[in-house]
Amino acid sequence: MRVCFRRVAVKDLRRLNDIVNDREVAKFITLTPPVPLKETRDFFNRCRKEKIRWYAILTDGVVAGSISLHPQKGLKQAHVASFGISLAKEFWGRGVGGRALDFITEKARDLKIKRLELQVVADNARALKLYERNGFQKEGVRRKSFKTAGKYHDNILMAKLL
Repeated sequence: MRVCFRRVAVKDLRRLNDIVNDREVAKFITLTPPVPLKETRDFFNRCRKEKIRWYAILTDGVVAGSISLHPQKGLKQAHVASFGISLAKEFWGRGVGGRALDFITEKARDLKIKRLELQVVADNARALKLYERNGFQKEGVRRKSFKTAGKYHDNILMAKLL
């Protein structure tokens, strides 16, 4: 399986929108279906205006998901970035997420980022294992800060120093 990355293009937006509208995928991300295509387009335009890097994850030529890098603003936090990832469920458990994590870590290093951080829903055991395997450490818990399907869940704060 060949995995590669490139900046998200307009032609990717419909597929990426379909991915975040999948209820299984959306269970662990901040977006709540139905996500209008306009919202995905708006994020694409925001990425182009701000310093957000948004990359399509391609697996054997198919858009499998995306990963975005969000550098912090302001001189005192310019060394910090967070990231977000969404992956179509047919690519779960196939090593694609790990490759995306390696890719975004290298992009962060290229930007002189010293701290890469994220929040992950505590119930997302697969993602927690992936992040821990890749050197991210748990730093705290935001209790009941994520709500999905009418239930509250904890978010785990994790970071990796580069």
